[in-house]
Amino acid sequence: MSGDNPSTPPQLTPFQRFLSSRFVTGLGMSLSRHAPPFAGYAGAGLIAGLINVLKPEVYWIVHANLRQVVGPEVDEEGLHRLVRRVFHNTARNNYDLWHLVSQGPEAIRAAVRFPSDVWDHIERARGGGKGVIIAGAHTGNFDLSALALATYGLEIQVLGLAAPPTGGFNLMDQMRARAGVRLTSVSIPALREAIRRLRAGGIVLTGVDRPVGDAGQWVEFFGRPAPLPTGHVRLALKTDAAILVAGAYRDPQRGHGVRLSPPLEMVRTGDSADDLRVNLRRVTVWLEKFIRAWPEQWAMFVPVWPEEHV
Repeated sequence: MSGDNPSTPPQLTPFQRFLSSRFVTGLGMSLSRHAPPFAGYAGAGLIAGLINVLKPEVYWIVHANLRQVVGPEVDEEGLHRLVRRVFHNTARNNYDLWHLVSQGPEAIRAAVRFPSDVWDHIERARGGGKGVIIAGAHTGNFDLSALALATYGLEIQVLGLAAPPTGGFNLMDQMRARAGVRLTSVSIPALREAIRRLRAGGIVLTGVDRPVGDAGQWVEFFGRPAPLPTGHVRLALKTDAAILVAGAYRDPQRGHGVRLSPPLEMVRTGDSADDLRVNLRRVTVWLEKFIRAWPEQWAMFVPVWPEEHV
């Protein structure tokens, strides 16, 4: 999202369109609902393994994105290991999401661990009746984490893509709505609703590490400019809300968890352009920290640095 202008998401590859079709997504949801974990993870492993063998275009998109994250210190063999793990983690996370949603709110809540400092940061950010913007990275099981937050009675408006693809994306949106999250695609009415919600001390959540093409602002991200969203910072400056940067993760021993930055109060320099630039960079510093901690869990399947992708 960028200011008051709907963002234009990067186009999906043909293979991505197939995987996110209504038929494939619906089939995955149906099978996951009934499959026990050992069968669900086995199926997820087969799908991820097939992608890693075939290496479609999306594989090389992830490869290019992670190369920018890990830098030259990681050799090609190590980078390919990370890319393969991205697809394995994503497939397992999708199974967990679809399976747990079918089990109900208590199962969702039990599956995601929120350390005590997460609640401390939320309470501090809401001090004095202020609104809170949760600016998330696409790490770990970010969808499941948002649904888990809602099970604690938090009313959350999620600002999604302005023009989301249809098919399986519609099924995912319907699932999120049934689980108690209010999903709104970025538009003038949705932004006005977010402003009202934040001024009333409410919570708005949005992903901010996905490029938005010409609608974004070029922001330093892992040492290179990337066309990232700006709307979270614009909203915070407009409503005096605090920003919490979120990073979900999957711990092999402890399961799904979430980390939050301390509340970021907006810096005001007296110049609106500088306000936007400075505060965007403060957010991306935390995004980089969370993504560097789990590069193999960064589910970013569109080119973040378009000039890096051939």
